[in-house]
Amino acid sequence: MKFDLVIVDDSTLWLSVAEKLAKLHPSVENIFTFEDAMDAWIFLQVNKATVLMTDIEMPWMNGLSFLSIFSEKLHVISTSTKLSYKSYTKELGSVDFLSKPFSKNDFNNALTNVHTRISYAEIS
Repeated sequence: MKFDLVIVDDSTLWLSVAEKLAKLHPSVENIFTFEDAMDAWIFLQVNKATVLMTDIEMPWMNGLSFLSIFSEKLHVISTSTKLSYKSYTKELGSVDFLSKPFSKNDFNNALTNVHTRISYAEIS
């Protein structure tokens, strides 16, 4: 089963890196990218998505807000340059955490982890 991935990051560089890596992952069907957190929030209100990858440190609405709002509806992967956020994002419901700069292998492992959870949930 393939899934749709929404990527939210105010850094053009990291948004581009994540999108390019996601295009290579066999489980990703559609990718939607947003530099502006509010645009992503609106998109998620009216569209169905399965997985959300969000940067923690963003202006206006940060990744912790996204976790609070969407962790019960979506599988969330959090990203940050600060490893200190890792345990807090897990408490809020994040499936995985990627510390920037992340490797291609770490990125793929996070997406594979999410895919496994989605597949397991469908079986249950």
